[in-house]
Amino acid sequence: MSKIQDAIVELRRAPGVKGAAVVTRDGLVAASALDASTGPDVVAGLASYLLMSTNRCLSEGGLSPCESLTIFATNGRTRLVSLDDACLVVLFDQFSEPSKSDKDVDAAVASIRRAYRIS
Repeated sequence: MSKIQDAIVELRRAPGVKGAAVVTRDGLVAASALDASTGPDVVAGLASYLLMSTNRCLSEGGLSPCESLTIFATNGRTRLVSLDDACLVVLFDQFSEPSKSDKDVDAAVASIRRAYRIS
């Protein structure tokens, strides 16, 4: 496994985390640790679109790009974390509090960024 894949597999072990993926800005899956019911292509396309749209709106308002975005929905929570040319997508179950996994997400982001520098 690659270091990026290792980082998201480790993140998936965090409490409340249902899955994780690294996706490119154009919606391609670079690495994923998702369950069978979650389509990686759907996650990648949606995450890419949401981050791109959010950043466009922020730019039009004269604000800096989004670093992290957390979405709370009926069936779960999602956190998108910008990785320059990619995005870390973390899926949480509906009863979890994403902020309780901040340290795990931050550790995964640091590992992925280190792996990018090595590549």
